[in-house]
Amino acid sequence: MISTTIKDTWAEMKKLRSEPVLAIGVAIIVLIACYFVIWPIVKVISFSRLEDYLKLITYPRWYRAAWHSLFMTVISTVSCTIVAFVFAYTITRLKVPFKPLFRFITLLPIVSPPFIVALSYILLFGGQGIISKYILHVKIDIYGWHGLWLVQTMTFFPYAYAVIHGVMKSTSVNLEYAAYNMGATHFQVFKNVFLPLCRPGLAGGALIAAMNVLADFGNPMIIAGNFNVLPTEAYMQMSGLFDLNSAAVLSTALLLPALGLFVWNRVWVGQRSYVTVTGKDTSLEHYPIPSAVKWGLFACCMLITLIVLAVYGVLFYGAFTKTWGYDWSFTLQNIHYVEAKGREIWNSLKYALLASLAAGLFALPLAYIVQRKRIGINRLLDFLAILPGAVPGIFLGLGFAMAFNEKPFLLTGTSLIMILALMFWNLPTCYSASLAGLQQISGALEEASLNLGMNSLATLRRIVLPLLKGPFISGIVVSFLRSVTCLSVIIFIYSAKTSVGTVSILGLVQNGEWGSASAFTVVLISIAFAVLCIAQYFFRKQGKSIEL
Repeated sequence: MISTTIKDTWAEMKKLRSEPVLAIGVAIIVLIACYFVIWPIVKVISFSRLEDYLKLITYPRWYRAAWHSLFMTVISTVSCTIVAFVFAYTITRLKVPFKPLFRFITLLPIVSPPFIVALSYILLFGGQGIISKYILHVKIDIYGWHGLWLVQTMTFFPYAYAVIHGVMKSTSVNLEYAAYNMGATHFQVFKNVFLPLCRPGLAGGALIAAMNVLADFGNPMIIAGNFNVLPTEAYMQMSGLFDLNSAAVLSTALLLPALGLFVWNRVWVGQRSYVTVTGKDTSLEHYPIPSAVKWGLFACCMLITLIVLAVYGVLFYGAFTKTWGYDWSFTLQNIHYVEAKGREIWNSLKYALLASLAAGLFALPLAYIVQRKRIGINRLLDFLAILPGAVPGIFLGLGFAMAFNEKPFLLTGTSLIMILALMFWNLPTCYSASLAGLQQISGALEEASLNLGMNSLATLRRIVLPLLKGPFISGIVVSFLRSVTCLSVIIFIYSAKTSVGTVSILGLVQNGEWGSASAFTVVLISIAFAVLCIAQYFFRKQGKSIEL
C-alpha cells in the first residue's frame, strides 16, 4: 500500500518535467514558505534546552500560567461557540426583528483592537461601574478569570459566528422536512439532523475562537489581575525582563495546544459527508419552531447586543471626554493627540495593505496548484499554507524576531519584517478564500482551454483569474482588517520607526491615558469600517458579499 502511494507520488512529480514554468513556481513557493513559516517555528523551538522546558512543570508560576491558559481556552471556546451558534441560528432560521443590528454586532469586535474594549467592561461592570454600582446596585469584582471569561466571550464569538453562519445558511431544509414528515419531534430533528450537518461549522468556529483565546494577551493583561496566562508571561519575559530564552519556552508551550486543536478539528469532523446542496433548488421555508424557543433565542441575542453596544458606546464617548471614567466633560484633546500620531496610523495602513496584497498574491497560485495540479506534493503545499493558522500570533512574531535577527537576512527594526510577518500570518485566510473560489469553478473550462492549445500559464491568466476576482479581493480585505487591528504578531518585532496604532494604544492603556487610547481605537475602527463599506459596495454591485 505504501509502495503504491510512493509510486503514484513519484509518477505525479514527473509531470513537472513537461511544465518547467510550473516546476520553477512550485520550487519557489516551497522555498519561500519553508523559510518564512517553518524556519521561524524551528528557531523558537530549538532555541531553549530541555531543562528550560522542564520549568513549565517545576516552576510554579509557569505551571499555573499553563493550566490557566488551557482552562480559559476551554471555557471561552465553549461559550464563544454557543453564543455564535445562537446568533447564527437566529439570523439564518428565525423571523425576528433587529437582524441587521445583530449582524452589525457580530462584525464590530472583528474590526477593533480587542484589548482596549476590556477597559469599557471595567468602567461598566467594575467596583465603581456605571451598570454594576449605579444601575444594578451590586458589588462585582470583574478582575480575574470571571471577567476575562466574559470579555473573551464577547470579543471572540464573532470569529466563530463567521464560520458557523457560513455553513448554516447553506444547509438545506429538505432533510429536516423529511424527518418531520416521519414523525420526528423538534428536538429530535435538531439533535439528529440539523446539528450533525452543522458539525463542520461548529468545529471550524470553535477552532478559530480557541486560537484567538489561546494567543490573547491584551485582555488578560488588563482585566485578568493575578490570573496569569502564558501569552502575558511570554510578553513580560521578552519586553520587561528581556529574557528571550524564557519567552521562547512559554511561546512554544502555546504551540502544542494550538496544534492539538487542529488535530482535534480534523478528527471530529472526520471524513463524513456533509453535502446537502445537490444542485436542486428548493423553495421551502425553514420549519417553524415553538414560540418560546424562538423568542428565547431572540432575547439572548438582544441581551448580548445591548452589552456590546454599551461597551462600544462608552468607548466612543470616552474618546471625547477629559478623564475617561471620571470627568465626562467634552473635549477634542484626545483627537488632537491622535493627529500627532499620524505616523503610527500611516504605518498601520501601509503594512496592512502591503501584507494583505502580498498574502493574496502568494496564496492564489498556491491554491491553484493544490486544487488543480496533481504534482505529488499537494498535501505538503496545503500543510505549508494552513500552518500559520495553527501557530499563535505571539509565537509567530517571536519566531520572526529570532529568525531574522542575523545575517544573511537581517530584518530587525525594518518595515519589511513587519510586512512579512503579517503576510504569512494572513496566508491561511487568503489561501482558504482562493481555494473555496477554485472549488466553485468547473475544471471543464480549463480543460477546454488546454485542448485549444493554450498553456497552463495562459489558462490561469485568461480563464481562472478573472473568475477568482471576488474570492481574491475578499481574502485581501479580510486580511487587511485583521492586520490593522493586530497586535500579537508584531509586538516583538516593531521598532520606534515601525510602531503601529495598536502598539500605541497598548502603551496608552498601560500609562493610564484611557481617553487617548479610546480616541486611537475609534480612529482605527472608523478606518476599518470605511474600507469594509467600500469593499461591500464593490461586491454588492456584482451581486456578491464579503464573508468575514
